[in-house]
Amino acid sequence: MKLRLEDRNRAIKLRIQGKTYKEILEIIPDLPKSTLSGWLKNFKLNAEQEKRLKENIEKITNNARIKSAWTKRRKKQEKIDRIHKEAKAELPKLISNSLFLVGISLYWAEGGKTQEAVQFSNSDPRLIKIMMKWFKEICNVPSNKLKIHIYIHGIYKKENCEKFWSEVTRIPVSSFGKTTYKQTIHKVKKNLSYKGVCRIDINNVDLFRKITGWQSGVFEKFY
Repeated sequence: MKLRLEDRNRAIKLRIQGKTYKEILEIIPDLPKSTLSGWLKNFKLNAEQEKRLKENIEKITNNARIKSAWTKRRKKQEKIDRIHKEAKAELPKLISNSLFLVGISLYWAEGGKTQEAVQFSNSDPRLIKIMMKWFKEICNVPSNKLKIHIYIHGIYKKENCEKFWSEVTRIPVSSFGKTTYKQTIHKVKKNLSYKGVCRIDINNVDLFRKITGWQSGVFEKFY
């Protein structure tokens, strides 16, 4: 009984210091939460004690956020390192494949490099065809995961460029993203064969990391 009274007095002192229920339970061993709640149910903190408790809770919350963010970053980097390692291990069987080398070179030059997004943009239909083949045969991306976006000057709006790029990519226009028309001061079409820029999008972060792993491995092999 005396021990419980000592624990009760200690719990109240800890509460005055701004300790949370969780912290008090960690400090006082074998104390049921229901018992602690009963002890502190009618115990009122003054303004200064309330302020101290609030500051302590904010500190604990901030520390938890920092720890959570650090853990997420660490796990993310571990996953990136693993994917890079696996990608490099694939190079011996890929390096002799001309399609692989052409595709990785084109992506290195013209592909997306930020936001961990797989993107390739070009106005040359031949390069778009090569990259479509590369994504399908080397990266094993199914056609329904390839999203097409067209960027073109507004004066070419009636040229039916979507149909042109649909024939190039063999992706139906119905699966295209919304076409972006760029404003221009020019009113005359100087290039009648111009069909805008075609961008291939693949929403796959791990594929982006695999591609960067391949690039790193190719660089290490030749340099």
